[in-house]
Amino acid sequence: MYNKLLVSSIILALIVVVLGAYTRLSDAGLGCPDWPGCYGKIIVPDMADGTQIEGYERPLEVAKGWKEMLHRYAASTLGLFILILWLLALKGKTPHAQSMVLPSFTALFVMLQGAFGMWTVTLMVHPGIVTTHLVGGFITSALLVWLYLNQNRRTLIDRHILKRHKYLLLLVLFALSVQVILGGWTSTNYAALSCGDQFPTCLDAWWPNMDFSKAFYFGPIGSEYNYEYGVLENQARAAIQMMHRMGALVVTILIPLLLVLLGRYARLKDNLMLVWGLLIAQVLLGILNVMLSLPMTIAVLHNAVALLLLLSIVILIHRVFKKESF
Repeated sequence: MYNKLLVSSIILALIVVVLGAYTRLSDAGLGCPDWPGCYGKIIVPDMADGTQIEGYERPLEVAKGWKEMLHRYAASTLGLFILILWLLALKGKTPHAQSMVLPSFTALFVMLQGAFGMWTVTLMVHPGIVTTHLVGGFITSALLVWLYLNQNRRTLIDRHILKRHKYLLLLVLFALSVQVILGGWTSTNYAALSCGDQFPTCLDAWWPNMDFSKAFYFGPIGSEYNYEYGVLENQARAAIQMMHRMGALVVTILIPLLLVLLGRYARLKDNLMLVWGLLIAQVLLGILNVMLSLPMTIAVLHNAVALLLLLSIVILIHRVFKKESF
């Protein structure tokens, strides 16, 4: 039961991240201006678009409300699954014995993630809060995958992997994590199209007029400040977009270097092929996002593949560093 629920939780975590991306990209983050309900109800009110509901300044937008609520339902279900996993681990119901540290941390982390989901709404989609919430979804997924790998005895590989290759693997994880944060910051500041539909140039230049001093402007926190659709000037948004592109270039150099060096370890072949495929797909999706002016399907896929790419690196790290077979 533990492993089945764990697999279900991993799948649900992927769905939650995709739904979160879809909600954010369709500007539905404030589709329900309150939390945890929607205009005081557990479902979107059965009223016409534009209805002004007493006690709320924002008029009802039914489609945006349902996008937001579906994301909340999925996230709440995931939180329940993780708490059940913690209880099963506490009672020793796991296939293989394990420390309670990771299950306990995962349970606490998903509660914190729920709090950030609330603050995303109550603090009017503040970019710092929304980015943290997005990154939290990636971390939750990685924690669940690590829990699953700990129960899988087929993770052993040849232990004679050179230290410099291990260090490079950790460097790739760090660089990819930074790139995920930059991607979230780009999205939450509505900077994805700040360079127009141009790639690799930006605003008809290789190095356009940009304002890096305000690229990481955090802004005041409070329900009286509304960050919907962004507050930065385009020069700052262009700087954010270009940093995301530069981060992508670094990752696109580091990962192939890692894959070539790890290619000498035959038992990692399947893992390496997966990373190759995800990297190529992610680069193409990123370029298409810009050149096609952020079509919804491609933009959501860009988020999903980013998560899968990160998880594929996490799996590699587990296989390389984990000393026990479970």
